Amino acid sequence: MMEPKSIYEFGRFRLDREARLLLSNGKTVPLTRKVLDLLLVLVENRGQLLAKDDLMKAVWPDTFVEEGNLTSNISILRKELGAPPGGGEYIETIPKRGYRFVGVVTEVQNGSSSAAAPAPKPAVRSRVLLAASGIVLGSLLVLYLTGWFPKLPGLYAPTRIEALAVLPLENLSGDRAQDYFADGMTEALTTDLGKVGSLQVISRSAVMRYKGTRKPVAEIAKELKVDAVVEGSVLRSGDRVRITAHLVHSATNRQLWTESYERDVRDIVGLQSEVARSIAGEVRVKLTPQERARLTKAGTVNPEAYDHYLRAKFIAGRLNKADNETAIERLERAVAIDPTFAGAHAALARTYADRFFYLAPEEQKQLEVKAYAAVEKALSIDSDLAEAYLARARLLWTPANHFPHERTIQEFRRALALNPNSEEAHTGLARGYSHIGLLDEALQEARKASAISPSDAFPLFYTAVALVFQGKYKQALDVWLSVPREVLPSVVEANTAYSLFQLGREGDARNRLEEFSSHPSEDTGGVVAGMQALVFAATGAERNAEERIERVAQQRGFGQFHHAAYFVACAYARMNKPDLAIRWLQETADTGLPCYPLFERDANLNPIRKDPRFSVFLARMKEQWQHYKTTLAP
Repeated sequence: MMEPKSIYEFGRFRLDREARLLLSNGKTVPLTRKVLDLLLVLVENRGQLLAKDDLMKAVWPDTFVEEGNLTSNISILRKELGAPPGGGEYIETIPKRGYRFVGVVTEVQNGSSSAAAPAPKPAVRSRVLLAASGIVLGSLLVLYLTGWFPKLPGLYAPTRIEALAVLPLENLSGDRAQDYFADGMTEALTTDLGKVGSLQVISRSAVMRYKGTRKPVAEIAKELKVDAVVEGSVLRSGDRVRITAHLVHSATNRQLWTESYERDVRDIVGLQSEVARSIAGEVRVKLTPQERARLTKAGTVNPEAYDHYLRAKFIAGRLNKADNETAIERLERAVAIDPTFAGAHAALARTYADRFFYLAPEEQKQLEVKAYAAVEKALSIDSDLAEAYLARARLLWTPANHFPHERTIQEFRRALALNPNSEEAHTGLARGYSHIGLLDEALQEARKASAISPSDAFPLFYTAVALVFQGKYKQALDVWLSVPREVLPSVVEANTAYSLFQLGREGDARNRLEEFSSHPSEDTGGVVAGMQALVFAATGAERNAEERIERVAQQRGFGQFHHAAYFVACAYARMNKPDLAIRWLQETADTGLPCYPLFERDANLNPIRKDPRFSVFLARMKEQWQHYKTTLAP
């Protein structure tokens, strides 16, 4: 290969290697970094046939890309360069082999032609250089102080991109009813990029609040704490799908890369993977062989099945019976149409689990069998599907299974190994760790989840849970008050009241509970009634406490029942009824909350601490907690 020079001129163009800049008649030609890299390789090896594989290795040295990326960038170059003065084209295609740059190129050194000019005398040269340096430095200082320095092409090298967000892709169909499709593409691209461990990718739920807004990219990036954002659009027309994506450096608002991709809708999974691989290559992250393999793996999917899947995912997160039923119907139709659609099987398993865990515990027996069958089918099709391990974790952590914490945590860890940016897996670990008393670990996982999904309520929820169990009631109260009420409202209200109660604000706790208890049907798991029993017991109103405890007993079977059981245990301890207090404490542990640090610390249990049976119970809980610390702590 030829020795590279600083500047190349051909036709009306001037290509500056060091500044990474192409000028046309003195004006900057806007090219992405990879397109410019490709042009440099071609020009520096002009006249030589460059094989496609060699070009891809030269332009994308650390990233697996498909030939389509090269073809697309060649097309962009031909469009920008046009025809040379004598006609024809600058870049020649050698069919089935590669490309060759055939334009006439002049090499230039230091801004002048290669012909040497008379050298100035040493003293004169020193003065000239000194004056020139002063002018340049002064100009750069002015540009820096006025804020223009970062905008000059070739003078700013963006820092390494370590965190990015995929903003909601725009639906170009003109039909709002097609929003579910664009949102589905946004989620798929976010999930694929999330498989790269060295890159922090903000969750879909966190970016959806920017859908339809015109807020500046720099402002969005600052709020999400990312180095870059991906913007773009989706257009589905008949059997074809086109995705256009732009990578924008947030600090300078510079577009680092842009590309359009079009495929048959049957190859939508491959299209999503290709876009993710291209972005991963542009941000220069180092892919492990496993990550590269996962981003390369793709298959076809039946378009009708995929449509049902996306429509179901669009509503599945809304925890109400109507949307849950519709999502189940859609997903059942998807897997019936395309039995090899692993993602639909996994989504169906999770939607079944949501139904019997949060909405209809009486349906657990019939739905649990279906859910396990669905998740096992998903894993038999794709053993590297993180969503399937998330679904299995959800299925395991139920009252009927006696909350097998160790197995559940292992499933969440498996999901994280496949998708390190899974906010749900981090949140699931925060939930599991908090319930078994690994509270520092729970807080760490909740913070990771919050970093990935800043607007998501569940990381906040489990942050507050861990703080309560640590006895940090003031900090917990501040977090509880920031959790949106629609997220498990009865649990949020009961624990907010518990934090107030533990801070000595008994009246505020009572008022908050009375406001919620006017709608007893909304008291999922009986947690509000349980907390009311504790308040009544503390004030000597034992009949009222017993009446609330009867309400709690009717709620056995709900996923969050252990929280209500604990409040009842505290109420009985306050009423100095150790037999009943210890019985309800054991039920608390057996139904999913064996949290030794909570039992050891909570002053509500002080009236029974001298009881030998409580000492035995506490010793058993401590032994189990120490086992968890040894085997499950990261």
